[in-house]
Amino acid sequence: MNVLSWDNISKLTGQTVQLIDGAENEYDVLVESVREESGNGTEIDGRLVEHFTMVLVGPADTEFPQGNYLISHPSMGQQILYMLVAGDNRYTIVINTEA
Repeated sequence: MNVLSWDNISKLTGQTVQLIDGAENEYDVLVESVREESGNGTEIDGRLVEHFTMVLVGPADTEFPQGNYLISHPSMGQQILYMLVAGDNRYTIVINTEA
């Protein structure tokens, strides 16, 4: 099972995941939404394409710069993912297996 699949990650909407920064500080962040992007679920050369964006809401008193973070949840284990700042205490993580 691919723990970073659309089927698995889309179920995290409304749930809290753990974000661990480079100094090993742990934060609870909310998965506000998981948006399906163009091409998600299509096949290229017999390979399934996964393309979606996770939108996370961080704590009001903390700002995270863009970069790699350890994201943890029982349904996905611990994954190092690249997170971008989206503004208003929101962050995005894009999963795209087409590249």
